Amino acid sequence: MPAEIRTARPSDVDDLAAIENAVFPTDRISRRSFRQLIERETAETLIAESDGKVAGYAIILFRKGSGVARLYSIATGPGREGQGIGRLLLDTAEDVAFEHDRMMLRLEVREDNARAIRIYEQSGYRRIGRETDYYEDGTPALRYEKTLRGHVPVATSVPFYEQTCDFTCGPCCLMMAMANFDGTFRPDPVMEVRLWREATTVFMMSGPGGCEPFGLAVAAFEYGLSAEVFVSFDGPLFLQSVRSTEKRRVMQLAQIDFQRRAGEYNIPVRYNAFSIDDIRTAIAAGKLVVVLVSGFLMFGKKVPHWVLAIGDDGDHILIHDPWVEDEREETESDAANIPVPYDIFINMAQFGRDGLRAAIILGARDRQ
Repeated sequence: MPAEIRTARPSDVDDLAAIENAVFPTDRISRRSFRQLIERETAETLIAESDGKVAGYAIILFRKGSGVARLYSIATGPGREGQGIGRLLLDTAEDVAFEHDRMMLRLEVREDNARAIRIYEQSGYRRIGRETDYYEDGTPALRYEKTLRGHVPVATSVPFYEQTCDFTCGPCCLMMAMANFDGTFRPDPVMEVRLWREATTVFMMSGPGGCEPFGLAVAAFEYGLSAEVFVSFDGPLFLQSVRSTEKRRVMQLAQIDFQRRAGEYNIPVRYNAFSIDDIRTAIAAGKLVVVLVSGFLMFGKKVPHWVLAIGDDGDHILIHDPWVEDEREETESDAANIPVPYDIFINMAQFGRDGLRAAIILGARDRQ
């Protein structure tokens, strides 16, 4: 073996920073970030040790509720090239991702790094995208992934769009569906905010409000999609934490309006909690499903959050999550086409003390 692999310790920070500064001219991980990554529950930093010295490292990130891991960074120290240390770290990163019950490992690599690209492709990674102006010097990144469980890579033709506002997850899910069913539609921030204005429940004194299922269904219908609503109970939604009597009144009136308009459009409504089979059946029929999930289970915040269910591989529901946590070094690779095991998906697909379940099934509408 060219080196021994172990988990990083806080005492490794100096050696990690030395490798980082020697290997990368830009986009360097700081000493503080190394220390945080070593301590973070959703990250694992591997050290390659040779002759008692740190010879390289690899950092793997794990998103909660996801079947995907991401190789955040990998490097071998100067003078260590050609010793097999990089390949050993890559193989170990894959093993660690597998042990964390991840279905695939994703990564980004500089488009001009031919040597690394060759290693990844020889190791079974397939290219899934390209991000322009990704690195500090403007160099594009190529996105790659490798399936760790099974033999069929997970792919999707559903476009991904990252939300640009904290409160527009629902509208972004709508835009991804609109782009899927209408090849001429291109999501953008102007439409993102327009859809939010048309589907939101209420203004908020402390900031913008969120969207509810009937508002999203009405907006989807008005922009040419078919819509069907699942909601686990009949009555005003998202009012548990609203203390202002006036705000509650306005929210209720907005929801009454959305429900009346849904009735005028003959949008089907089922007042019961959907099951995993309901989601799978819709996807099998070529539909997409906007699903309410707990933001706490996804990224640690007690807020309602909407994601788009786009596929089903027999063990996982595949989702596009419009929220990308830039503060935690996430990229599109962490949020797009995420395989979520059925049991985890159905557990996260509820919100609040009452366990509200809500979903909107979307499809192309017959215009005849």
